[in-house]
Amino acid sequence: MYATISADIVSSTSLSIDETVALKKRISDLFVSLSAKFQGFWGRLIKGDYIECVVPDPLEALRVALLLKALVKSLDVIHTKEKKLFISYGVRIAIGIGSMRIIDRKEDIMDGDAIYRSGRNLAKMGVPGKGTMTIDIYDSRLRSSLRTVALLVDAIMNDATRRQSEVLYYKLLSLSEKEIASIMGMKQSAVNQHSTAAKWYCIEAALKYFETLNFYDYASYSMVADDPVPFTRSK
Repeated sequence: MYATISADIVSSTSLSIDETVALKKRISDLFVSLSAKFQGFWGRLIKGDYIECVVPDPLEALRVALLLKALVKSLDVIHTKEKKLFISYGVRIAIGIGSMRIIDRKEDIMDGDAIYRSGRNLAKMGVPGKGTMTIDIYDSRLRSSLRTVALLVDAIMNDATRRQSEVLYYKLLSLSEKEIASIMGMKQSAVNQHSTAAKWYCIEAALKYFETLNFYDYASYSMVADDPVPFTRSK
């Protein structure tokens, strides 16, 4: 049982060369941090603006996706008309939850039901204004609920300013407001104001719901749409 994330940077060609380089470095640094924080995590940046990640524990997938979203939206860029979509949405993200047949970092191969789900759903995603995050899972009973959670949290994240996105990023890393204030060079009260304005309490509630789900119980009684073999929890 795995979660995968497929994502692409919205309007990436609108960024300057310096902004593109800075963003790629931030994403690479995030992948290093996530590899240390979540055992078995693997993230890669492909073709400049396409991202794929494997998250061994599905419960961590939403937090990882939101970290990626907050990181990209917190990039300091020069505001132009061409960058309007990037500033508003940052990235489009699809989370897939299911089995994986191959995860081989040495050979650079990700293959399996989960990555197919995230990749297909990202490809089907329409214009950013109708949502930039979705979740696909083998169980139809859970799929609808998770997609609703993703849609609502995504709408909140899309409304966040660059500064609010930066606060959300550190909140998602479980840092205290005192620690965030020290890192960002501002008063703790200002961090709290940004957090409240960005509706962190709603994001936190969504994470608590997601992170208490038992995907293995659903897997025990579900069939993969494209595969007649039922999922069972490995011993």
